[in-house]
Amino acid sequence: MKFKDFFALVGSILLDWRVIVTLVAMLFVMWAANAILKYKKKPRKAKKGKAPKEAAPPKPAEEKKEEGSEEATE
Repeated sequence: MKFKDFFALVGSILLDWRVIVTLVAMLFVMWAANAILKYKKKPRKAKKGKAPKEAAPPKPAEEKKEEGSEEATE
C-alpha cells in the first residue's frame, strides 16, 4: 500500500457520516460529564433582617468589686 492510497483510505474514513456523528456525540457526553463533575451549588444569600443585638458591656461597678476582692485575698 502506498502513501497515496493510505491517505485516501484515512480521508474516506474520517469523512464518513457515522464517524462524524459518533465524534460529535462523544464530545457532547464528555462535556456533560465534565459539567456534572464540576458543578457546585451557589451559597444561599442571607436574608436581611434585624441585626443581632450586641452583648451588653459589663458594668464597671462589678469589675471593681471583683478586683478588690482578689487583692484582699492575696
